[in-house]
Amino acid sequence: MLTRILLSATAALALSACTYSVSGQGDSRSVESAGLVASRHVDVPGDAEFAGMFVGADGDVGGDLDLAGATVRSNARVGGNLTAAGGRVRFTGTVAGDAQIEAGTGYVDAIINGDLVVAAGRVELAGRVDGGLEMDGGRMILRADIAGPVTLRGHGRDDHGNGRVELAGRLQQGGVICAAQVEIRRGATIRGDLLVIADQRPGGEGFRFEPLGNRSCEHI
Repeated sequence: MLTRILLSATAALALSACTYSVSGQGDSRSVESAGLVASRHVDVPGDAEFAGMFVGADGDVGGDLDLAGATVRSNARVGGNLTAAGGRVRFTGTVAGDAQIEAGTGYVDAIINGDLVVAAGRVELAGRVDGGLEMDGGRMILRADIAGPVTLRGHGRDDHGNGRVELAGRLQQGGVICAAQVEIRRGATIRGDLLVIADQRPGGEGFRFEPLGNRSCEHI
């Protein structure tokens, strides 16, 4: 994950001018933008790809949207899948397919009709995910409504490398949460079979608990 982020940032620094190209016609028309600042409002029926140091993409993308940069911001409506990677990633749009986000710091407040995969040092997730959620991070704040099962794994240098999770959203099909510290807020809703693996049992009800002990969440 970090390798891709660093490579994206390095490539962006090497670009001396912004380029914007359009390929295809009709429903297959796609766009690509690259440069130090790659930011546009788009309306394209096909795919869109943006890469740069500062990346911004709003508007409508009928196909897949691929974003890579040091700082990435988007409020796009995506008809296909979303891929976003960067040091800081903020996405507040909609995705008809699946989404994959890799970030040092991530903020997502979106409607995602498919599955969501997130890897981040710190991430806050709000909105709605109609599929399942797989998330790896050092500090994870979950405020979203998740229709499918969840898998949350804590990582990082602190908390013995097992991270922290704050759950304040709605889980419709349970899943597994593993972190050194797990906090379940009063407004959280848990349905289905949820297994929490942590150093200590968090407050609340509606889940099974298993002590983490000397294990690593990465291997659970």
